[in-house]
This record gives sequence, structure tokens and C-alpha cells, in this order.
Amino acid sequence: MRVSDRPPELEMKGIYQRKVPLFARLTALTLLFALLLTSTVLAAEPPKKPSITADSAIVIDYDTGEVLYEKDADTMRVPASMTKVMTAYIIFEELEAGNLTLDTMVPVSKTNADRSRSSNYPAIVPLPYGQSQSVDTLLKLILIPSASASCIVMADYISGSEEAFVQRMNETAKRLGMTAQYKNCHGAHVHYLTARSQAILVREFISRFPQVLEYTSMTGVTFNGKYYPNTNKLLPGLDYAYDGVDGFKTGTITAAGYCLSATAVKNGRRIISVVMDSNDDKTRHTDSAAILDYGFAMLEYQSPYADVAYHWSREDVAALKELGAELHPDGESFRPEDNVTRAEFAAMLYTALEQSGALPEAPSKTTEEAEAPLFADIEGHWAQAYIEQAAELELISGIGTDAFSPDRSITRQEMMVLIDRCVDLPDENGLGFSDDSEIAFWALEAAARTAAAGLFQGDNNKLMPNDTASRAQAAAVINWVLALAA
Repeated sequence: MRVSDRPPELEMKGIYQRKVPLFARLTALTLLFALLLTSTVLAAEPPKKPSITADSAIVIDYDTGEVLYEKDADTMRVPASMTKVMTAYIIFEELEAGNLTLDTMVPVSKTNADRSRSSNYPAIVPLPYGQSQSVDTLLKLILIPSASASCIVMADYISGSEEAFVQRMNETAKRLGMTAQYKNCHGAHVHYLTARSQAILVREFISRFPQVLEYTSMTGVTFNGKYYPNTNKLLPGLDYAYDGVDGFKTGTITAAGYCLSATAVKNGRRIISVVMDSNDDKTRHTDSAAILDYGFAMLEYQSPYADVAYHWSREDVAALKELGAELHPDGESFRPEDNVTRAEFAAMLYTALEQSGALPEAPSKTTEEAEAPLFADIEGHWAQAYIEQAAELELISGIGTDAFSPDRSITRQEMMVLIDRCVDLPDENGLGFSDDSEIAFWALEAAARTAAAGLFQGDNNKLMPNDTASRAQAAAVINWVLALAA
């Protein structure tokens, strides 16, 4: 990286769809939560909304896209140099496509060298006449001191002209679901977009190209013998330093007022803020700090348990708790990183299906089968009733002849078998992992179907069937099961 705060659980333990990008998976989960949550899980006192000078503002949760705060976020306003975020995004697309490298030398025309000295194209960062500059250098000048002429240099190189590049900017904005009307690649001249659209773009940028944070987190850059500080003064060591900020981009012209998009991480959880048309340089930073504070406070306020407030599983756990599923908490703690036991998973799965009306019909049994004793090792266990009810529906089975081993951690292949019994999955084969031979014979068909359905993915082409899962991962899997069963 990758500069990213994303917890390795999301990508390494295989709980999400195998071929769907992270951004799309999280968007799908957000839609699922909207269906499952009939009311918000709240703490005792909601945080007080901030008083800010900005005419438009928004804060979103990076992981889910959930809006934590907004103020007139859909009014078209002048973004000024926040425009450069889209320009940089397209440069990163070109890097990804292999059309550029960071070492590619880009020629600077006399016209653009003149522009780099003109007050019509702030911020002024003079480019030497007759010299080419690397893509890496131009990215730093664009994202740190906000050099407008450097944007035009890259636009000319990528698209042949700024006009053609701007057309691509607007096409990209439409593809990303933004409301924007770009007319130039730098923002020194007037055009319009919404605060919500800027937040969408920043989120997409970090998700697709997290290495951009290596640039936006720099507090300054030296070019041609002169030091240029980052215009985002929320960064560590600068005037309005905010703990956890590692980007993103300012914008200032007379028609725009003072704008700032920013992103910060607290306890592993990232949020994104945008303010547009604040009163001055100070207030765009204090406005941003105020709404970042509010955003993090909202994460805590909406958290069903204290230890998932900033955890990636917050919405999964909140959805199941609101549904009435048995989550077996320890007081106010969910313990998201603890291994989930066989009893916990059985109880969580059974009660989630029950509360959502998705339990299968009980199979018909002979009198002898109905009177057969269940597991000998669950008598008096906290999950006894759930295990017995799930066993009656043949959703679960024991280990050996009469044991369930309720307190043993459940393996991924055991989870696959349980899920395969709960949901009518297509009879397709999603296997092809390098460790397929480690899947037990009794779990092969379930592993094939659940992998094909995208419920389990691997790491480095390994399915890891005998690995255990965390309680957070169990919550995420069960939410996907509910979505499939709906």
C-alpha cells in the first residue's frame, strides 16, 4: 500500500464476496442495514450538533458511506482547488492502467510555465522553463501547495488538452454518482459541485488508490529550492493539527469562500469531512475539526456495544442486535475479535433466522427420531435451548454421536455447512483454491456452494477451511445469510 487503515480481517479472513470490490461490498452491506434496522441503536445522549460557519458540510463513515452529519450538502457550490482531487484521481487511473509511471517525465510548455507564474492560476508554484517534471513531482505540487498550472501540465499530457481532460472529469463524476459541473482541471476559475459529491470522490479515491494518502499526509514539499507547506493545516505539526488526519485537500477563491475536504482515523475507523464556503482560513479548519469531532462522537453514539464503536463490524452487530438476535455479549462488550464458539454461532444464526422469519420448516420425524436424546454436553449450557431448537430443524449437527462441543471455536468449513443448511444456494462449485484438499469430505459440497455464492473468499488463493472465525466475522456472515434468505 498501500497506505490504508483497513483492518486485515476484511481482506484476509474471507468473509466477503470473492470477486466483488471492497467498495461495492460495503455499499451492499449499507443497503442491507437499511432493511434490517427499523430504528437506530443509540446510546443515552446524542452528541450536540456543531455550530459552524460553512454554508455546506458533510461527514461520512468511510467504511459504509453512512452520513454522520450534513448541512446543505446538496447545494451546488464553488469547490475552488478541491477540484484538484478529481484531477489527481484521473492521474492515478492512468498510473493504474500503466499509461504513466511516477517516474514518467512530463514536458512543460512555455504557455504552462507562464501560467505557473500567473496570479490567474493560483497557487503560484513556478515551473522552470524548458524542463520536464516527473509525475511524482507534479502530483506533490498539485496535492500539497495546490499548484494550478501543474494540473494543466498533466491534463495536456493525458488528454491532449485541458478541454478534453475536463470532459473526462465530468464523465468520471457521472460514473461515480457525483453532482458536478467541472469546467477546468484546477479550480482557480468558477465551476460547481456539491459537498456530498466531494465526499463521494474522496471516499472512492482512498478506497481505490489508498497510496494517495502518502501524498496528502505530507506537511510540505521542497521544489526548485523552495519549501511549500501543505495548505491543509489539520495535518500533524501544522496550525490546526487534528489527531488522526492524513489528508485531503483545501480550496480557496473569492467565489468559493474557504473549502476543505479532510479525512481522519480514530481507533482504526476512518471518516471523511467536507466544508464549503467557510468564512476564512481559520474557520474552515475549525469547522472541519468540529464536524470531525461530531462524526466520531456519532460512531460511539450509534454503537450497540462500546468495543465495536470504531470496529469495521459496527453495522453488522447493530443490525443483528436490533433484529433481536442472541449475540452473547459480556455486559457492554461484544468482543469482536474473540473466536466465535460453536454455541455462539448456532445461537446467533438460529435467532437471526427466527427473528427475520426465515427459519426453514421442521422436517418430519419418526417417533423414535423425535424422542432420541440430543447432545450430552449441553445440559445447563447458556445456549442449550438455541442448540436444541436448531438441531430440531437440522440446522446443526454434533461431533461424534452425542456431543456438540459448544465452547469449541467453530471452523470456517463448519460455518459453511451450517449456512448451506439454512439457505437454498445454487448447486455451483466455487472451489479451486490451493488448499481444497484440506476441506473435509463432509464439508465439500457446502464449501463449493458457499464459495460460489461469494459468502467465503480466500487469501492468496487459500480458503483456509480449518481456520477459526471471529465473532465480528460471524456477524457479517449471518447478515449475508439474511440477505440471501430474504
